[in-house]
Formats: sequence, structure tokens, C-alpha cells
Amino acid sequence: IFCNDIYDLKPVEKYAFGNIVLIGDAAHATTPNLGQGACQAIEDAVVLVKCLQENSIVHEAFLYFEEKRIKRTHSVVDRSWMMGKVAQWDNATLAGLRNTILRIIPDSVINKQLQDLYKIDF
Repeated sequence: IFCNDIYDLKPVEKYAFGNIVLIGDAAHATTPNLGQGACQAIEDAVVLVKCLQENSIVHEAFLYFEEKRIKRTHSVVDRSWMMGKVAQWDNATLAGLRNTILRIIPDSVINKQLQDLYKIDF
């Protein structure tokens, strides 16, 4: 058994730096609670290609990429962090309350949350 600690990193406020752009974990490392680390990196690659196709001036394409991705990636990072904190409650009363609430949440609410997570804005 191999155990590692998970360290939180605050989301960076800028991804584009002239002719350099950060993508994936370099831009928005996330806790593993939503399983979105690789997913967000793949989305970054797809959106970055589209930005480069639409703008041949690299640093402008990178700024456009930053504009398109920063809100979404910050949202995913924040949501994953919150889910991890709630999932790790060790107070028996709070954990019981969490588990009860999760059992009674309607499927429609869960599906809405998943649809927001799966929606890519290019």
C-alpha cells in the first residue's frame, strides 16, 4: 500500500503569459474528488486547438483560451475541493446528516449538476 498526501493549491489567476500558456494541472490542479483532472486537461487541449485555429497570433489565441477556460476550471477546482471536504467529515452527526441528504436528493438535481460538469463551452 502506497499513500500520498493531497495538497491543495490555490487556482492561479492567469494562464497566458505572452507566447506561453498553462494548461492541465499546471494551470488548474484539482483534488481527485470529481475525477476531473485529466478531463479538464483534455478539454483544455480541445479548446486551445480551437483558439489557435481562430487566431493565428499565438499570444492573442492564448489570451482567448484563458478567457474561455478560467471560469470553468476554477469552478471545477472549487467544486472538487468542497466535495472532498464534505466527504471527509468525521463528526458522526454531520456525516449522518450528509449521508441522509445525499440519499434524498432527487435524481433530477444530481443530473443537473452532472450536466453542468459535462458541458464544455467553446
